Amino acid sequence: MIKFFRKIRKNLLNEGKTTKYFKYAIGEIVLVVIGILIALQINNWNENRKENHKLSDIYSNLLLDIKADSISYSTNIKELKDIDFLHEQLYETGVKNDTTIVLKNPSGIRYLLYYNPITKENDPFIASKITNDSIRKEVLTYFRNMKDMDDIYSELDGVIKTKMRVYFGDKKMYKLSSWFENKSKSTAKDGFSYDFIDNVELIALSKGPEFQQILLEASLKIVNNIDILEILIKQNAHLISVIENELNRP
Repeated sequence: MIKFFRKIRKNLLNEGKTTKYFKYAIGEIVLVVIGILIALQINNWNENRKENHKLSDIYSNLLLDIKADSISYSTNIKELKDIDFLHEQLYETGVKNDTTIVLKNPSGIRYLLYYNPITKENDPFIASKITNDSIRKEVLTYFRNMKDMDDIYSELDGVIKTKMRVYFGDKKMYKLSSWFENKSKSTAKDGFSYDFIDNVELIALSKGPEFQQILLEASLKIVNNIDILEILIKQNAHLISVIENELNRP
């Protein structure tokens, strides 16, 4: 093709057709420019296609992680509310002397839920990989909510581990047989499913001022955790909707 154009230019010069030569040369330059522009457009299209495919993978993986968090949060909120209910029962028995109450799961008083969202842990910098400003802002909001939950959960962790459990140990409230005679023992539930603490003994203990102070502190942390977790759950659901809409966009 290049030889063909070169031959045309040579013939025009040999024939002395200078004007036609310049017109032809200009036309050839225009064709070259058009060809370059077309090549650039194709290259940009290919790059955009690759970037869109990459973003689609990022959104898909993010969506899987957020949905996994959602399942975990559903378990966490139920556990927190169960413990909050137990705290209310212990207040009724210990402070208001309600003798009609039977504690559903007294061992829940020393339970610390397994809170372990995976989205940020799997990719702490995922927000920086998202080019859509509105989606990136929603992800960052979700991460801020997670940080709030991390902080308040850490406070609950401290109360349960350093105060509640130590207090029960000092009072010799734990029933060793519940653990050592169980043939299928597991720490997956951190003792929540085991009958470590006797119902009657815990009710008797709930009447003491020392326990009531620890109960108050634990209850405050539980309620704070419920409040922050409900905000996190709401943002989690919203983010799922936003990402699904983006993935389904034509």
